[in-house]
Amino acid sequence: MAPQKLLFILRHGDAEPGIGHLGDLRRPLSEKGKIKINQLSNILKSRGVAFDLILVSPSARTSETVEIITKHINYKKISVEDEIYEAETIDLMHLINKTDKNVENLLLVGHNPALSSLVSFITGVDSINMLPGMLSIIEIQVEDWDQVGGETGVLRESL
Repeated sequence: MAPQKLLFILRHGDAEPGIGHLGDLRRPLSEKGKIKINQLSNILKSRGVAFDLILVSPSARTSETVEIITKHINYKKISVEDEIYEAETIDLMHLINKTDKNVENLLLVGHNPALSSLVSFITGVDSINMLPGMLSIIEIQVEDWDQVGGETGVLRESL
């Protein structure tokens, strides 16, 4: 049996609406969003979760989400990936597939609709709807991330 890899897919927390000059990329988390991500961080911390790599969109709301998570959770590396913002499933798959095989726990923080489509694609579970602040945990039995594709993972949990 191939080693287990865990893919954590997190949609940013609830964000403030766009206001005038404040473009979509610069929208911050709302108070509700901050509370939800803090709660999620505490759950992950209580389970002893740690991340080898965090891939994050350059938007303000995803950056804030990661900032809150990493106050509570151990991690080795964060990489801001411009292509996550406005990505499609194929773009996210490319990022996952080029991840170093030594990474066991990968956190991807981004946006809908791509994240919902990504979870559905990898797990084969239809109609996934990633709400703000929602985390999907996918178990994948592969040696290397370049082996991840359609229906190669099992959705273990959504928080």
